Amino acid sequence: MEKERNLASVEEKAYQIRIKKEMTQSEFAKLLGISTSYVSNWENGYNEITVVLLNKICNTCYVTFDYMMGLSKKNNSNVVMLDEIDKKYLGKRLKDIRRNAKLTQEKMAKKINTYRFLISDYETGRKSISTADLKQICETFGYSADWCVGKLSECVRYKPVEKLKTKDMKDMISN
Repeated sequence: MEKERNLASVEEKAYQIRIKKEMTQSEFAKLLGISTSYVSNWENGYNEITVVLLNKICNTCYVTFDYMMGLSKKNNSNVVMLDEIDKKYLGKRLKDIRRNAKLTQEKMAKKINTYRFLISDYETGRKSISTADLKQICETFGYSADWCVGKLSECVRYKPVEKLKTKDMKDMISN
């Protein structure tokens, strides 16, 4: 009997890809050039797959960021393979998203539940964005993650995901 899984969508999709390819954790790790313990840790909910590793998984397994993040149910074959993610390029795209939404870094940070200094670091390319923050930005503002990282040249938009606010959840529970 398989234990219940409670993974973020990216880690769950990576797990499903490994199972579909009928690979052990060790074989999958070798394919990606990482340790078996790293695969085990993300599959058990201890680690998050980084954007750099996600790019490797997408390139190796012919899947898109949007598919892996649950932004799209289809795997778009028009996506370019990138050897590496350019943090400055990604930062420019994130800044464009923020400016199009007419938000300050502080307001964007609040909207995606992170810190202003991280938005600043992401936009300048000083820090690699977390997969969770990239997914949150793409869901909240309705942008393709593949477009954000430079795998698509044309901007693809999705319907933004409406998140329940804490107050709304409390109201639902009390009723």
